[in-house]
Amino acid sequence: MDEKTDELRELFEEVAGTDTVTESQEDGRGTLSEIDEERVDRRLREIVEQLRGAFPFETTLADDARVRLIRGFYRGESDDDLAAALDVDTETVIVARLELHLFRESDTDTPIPWDECRRYLRESEDDEEVAATLDLDPEAVDRYRAVADARDEARNVSHRFRSAYRDAIPDADLAEPLLDDVTEDGLDEAAADIETDVSF
Repeated sequence: MDEKTDELRELFEEVAGTDTVTESQEDGRGTLSEIDEERVDRRLREIVEQLRGAFPFETTLADDARVRLIRGFYRGESDDDLAAALDVDTETVIVARLELHLFRESDTDTPIPWDECRRYLRESEDDEEVAATLDLDPEAVDRYRAVADARDEARNVSHRFRSAYRDAIPDADLAEPLLDDVTEDGLDEAAADIETDVSF
């Protein structure tokens, strides 16, 4: 068996002109189209303009800053990181992020179940009253209301702006921190409101 192997090796070396079985591999150039970052940013600015037309913004960030916020969000940057990058306070980033229909799981980290908190918010528009009922800080209630309103906005337009971001940004689907919880939120709510009456 060893003798046969040696013969095969000699034959290979004669034919190939080398004793190396595999050749070194080099990165191919031009095999994949490079990402046009300017085109991505331009498309994101268009989406921001469309979103502003549907839901006017309260924050005064420039559109370039909003685009930077969107890109950073999909890169996994925290609100604090984004605030530092944009040279604004974190609260401004949070409000602007919600305006852009970008959500984090932490947005609904409430002392009571989120669905229950949202129910109280819908039953009363008075933050002081809700805060007293739930034994919460009025500022926290105001923040939860902003989250609830933004999620309602996004759901009412079938999350189309977030879908547009993902279409514009390469690999955004892989990076989005929150999707199922937000999109299924409306389904859970609808299911809870439906009274089933089935007779056989």
